[in-house]
Amino acid sequence: MSKIMVAIIDIENEEGYLEYQNSVLPMFVEMGIEVLAVDDTPKAIEGNTRDQRLVVIKFEDEEAFYNWYDSPEYQKIKPIRLENSRGEVHLLDEQNLKF
Repeated sequence: MSKIMVAIIDIENEEGYLEYQNSVLPMFVEMGIEVLAVDDTPKAIEGNTRDQRLVVIKFEDEEAFYNWYDSPEYQKIKPIRLENSRGEVHLLDEQNLKF
């Protein structure tokens, strides 16, 4: 089953975070990972608008997620993200509901 990663990120240092972003995006391309959405100004339909980046990424399955997340290449750049931002990362099951 496909997995959807949703990250809610508060970027504290844009210049430092850009270094992370410029390193992680080529990894997604190389590994065939589909970035569905990245938005720095998401529009709230209900609740309050967040002043945070929302990222939605699709992985083939949970194994593919952990192959990326636990990879030595990602572990090398992950500290850059942690030093320059705060946030949450959630892993969801993609549902193909049929009515």
